Amino acid sequence: MYRLSSPQYGNRHDWQLQPGAYIIGRDAQVDLVVHDVTVSRRHAQLAIAAHGKIRLTDLGSLNGTLVNDRKITGSVDVKVGDAITFGTVGFMISSSETAIPKPEVAVTDGVESHTSMSSLPIDEALQPLALKDYTNPRIFKAISDMAKMLILPQSADEMFCESLALLQEIVHAERAAVFLAREGSETLTLVTFRLSDQKGSDSFAISRSIVREVLDKKMAVLFSDLISDERFAKQESIVVSGIRSAMAVPLINEQKVLGILYTDTADPWQRFNEESLKITATFGNILAAKIINQGLLKERQEKEALESELRIASQIQEELMPKVLPVVSGYAFHAFQMQCKMVGGDLYDAALLRDGRVLFLLADVSGKGMGAALLASNILSAFRMLRGNSDFDVADATTRVNAQLHGSSRSGDFATLFLAVLDANDHTLTYVNAGHNSPLLVRNDGTIECIEATGMPIGVFDAAGCESRTATLAAGDRLLVFTDGIPEAMYATEDFYSDERLEKFTVDHRTEPPDVFATALIADVSNFVGDAPDKQIAHDVATVAEECRDRLAEQWLGHTLPNWSDPCRVSVTVGQIGAGGATSFAFDRG
Repeated sequence: MYRLSSPQYGNRHDWQLQPGAYIIGRDAQVDLVVHDVTVSRRHAQLAIAAHGKIRLTDLGSLNGTLVNDRKITGSVDVKVGDAITFGTVGFMISSSETAIPKPEVAVTDGVESHTSMSSLPIDEALQPLALKDYTNPRIFKAISDMAKMLILPQSADEMFCESLALLQEIVHAERAAVFLAREGSETLTLVTFRLSDQKGSDSFAISRSIVREVLDKKMAVLFSDLISDERFAKQESIVVSGIRSAMAVPLINEQKVLGILYTDTADPWQRFNEESLKITATFGNILAAKIINQGLLKERQEKEALESELRIASQIQEELMPKVLPVVSGYAFHAFQMQCKMVGGDLYDAALLRDGRVLFLLADVSGKGMGAALLASNILSAFRMLRGNSDFDVADATTRVNAQLHGSSRSGDFATLFLAVLDANDHTLTYVNAGHNSPLLVRNDGTIECIEATGMPIGVFDAAGCESRTATLAAGDRLLVFTDGIPEAMYATEDFYSDERLEKFTVDHRTEPPDVFATALIADVSNFVGDAPDKQIAHDVATVAEECRDRLAEQWLGHTLPNWSDPCRVSVTVGQIGAGGATSFAFDRG
């Protein structure tokens, strides 16, 4: 195996090559992409035979291919240790075991006593260039190419590499680098650098005094080693010995300094001037805008990826919910759910047990979003495993799930729940209330009973037990089980819908069929919250209503509810989860 690497670009152009043929160039479709304007789109081909012979072919490149500083035409054999140059970018070919020397890049505190510095406020440095600069074809083309980068779909690496190559060509810099700054700190991170040829110095440094001048004072700095500068005589050096002239400008966007664009040269005949500084500042300004755009693009892509994952999670969570509710003579059940986010911690379940009894469950997991949804799925799966037992007991099942949840979740994770089993033959309801909102049992004469907690929320303590109790149901009675999203729905004035309002509504609408009752309840909460921009439903919502009656269960699917609070999406379903939620279960007995 062979290695082709460029010390000019650090780790950015460093490839391990197996036997085969490789096209090298600037085009994104070639095998080995070199991000440099002096490299043709399809510049050369490197062919490695199985027996180790290496052959290099120039493909008619504009700026030529050199092997050990000699221009080639057609094809030539190359060997380990040869220096190859495509355009102005130098590479070395070696065996994969050979260590390739790389430039040493650092922020340094070295000392250089003979420096002269001039500086311009960045606003002044970014003033329009002189007319002669705009009429210079090289400068005009370089700035135009830079401006195009603002809209091209390039990666950050491509943008930085091409920008530095353009800048070096215009200002005749031997080295260039981009440093990004950490907000509120002098710490710099080198994100890319470029040497004009592989013979450049292997020590690349910028002083902390210049860092402060650029980052804190927002100055574009030009300096050389011609005369002593008293301001920096006792401070860290601008650059290590040998640098004749250098520039450092802030990468600034809307007065926020993102980093530093730095260039230098060791050529004694090359001196940067104010014109060079303004050109560099212009490049830096365009780079800063591109960095911001890249950050916004990355943020949007990450948001879209997260939303896609949440949609999938929401679909999975929806599939976990019962598709239909049990049908039991004399009882009607209704359920609806809304999540404050696309997924959430409210859950419900309903099923016929082996002995003909009806189980229904409603739980509210601490927190919201993905974490709560995962915990809710765990709880739901645990109860479904247990409900297959012929002797299913609500207290025993709750104790078992509590132990599992406590042993497999983080400290602070818990859930409140109401678990009940209905015996339709003797019209009894056996239940546990593990720290949940008190369900409302509305009698047919309008009296209301709050079913208080019989134990702690599950997951809080390992050995927490939960006592079961039994209620007898008469014809026309209704049981409403709900999560805190309904009573804690908030109006702009910070008034809550409240338990009292919910109790009154439930009594006033006790004679309505379960589906009509659910629609009216959601409408009432929606009217209370209103259409103000700061309306709030801060919690997932789930409600289960159960009604005792003389006819078969009514099941209602797919009814769409109003949007109570952005970004909550509200839907009413039986056996399905929406992106906002409530669950209602009702039974009538005539």
